[in-house]
Amino acid sequence: MSDWNIFCKNKNMFTMVKDKKGFTFIEVMVVVTIVEILAAVAIAAYLDYSVKARISEVTTAMDALAQAAVEYHANNHLFPHADNASYADATAFAVVSREYVNFTYNSADRNNECMFVAQFTNLNPVNGCNLIMVISVDANQAYIKRYDGHSTLPTKYMPRK
Repeated sequence: MSDWNIFCKNKNMFTMVKDKKGFTFIEVMVVVTIVEILAAVAIAAYLDYSVKARISEVTTAMDALAQAAVEYHANNHLFPHADNASYADATAFAVVSREYVNFTYNSADRNNECMFVAQFTNLNPVNGCNLIMVISVDANQAYIKRYDGHSTLPTKYMPRK
């Protein structure tokens, strides 16, 4: 067979491929698979960010509670007594949302320390977890706020220090 005949045969193959329109089934399946993987990653990241945003809302509420307790201590040189009916409900300190959490207050050592506990109730995947914030007074009468290591909130959701 001459080179000319081979060229003509190949030329016909090129024109056949050129005339085809659309995608093969395999090409479509590869694209669908890639889109599914990207969607799975994006949905997981979105859900994680929405939980972190709601936990941030709770920590902001806890900051308001802490500020009220510090102001009380600055005026009275004691933290409020947890058994006092007006402070038994931690939200008596400040107006805060209870949509995702129940707050409790404890003051075993009223001179030096008080504690707010946020128990998450309507927020998957942290239902039943606790976030504990302790406010203490040092020797220089400076107030120190810290999140307690006994909190049961998963580490990835804990507020940054």
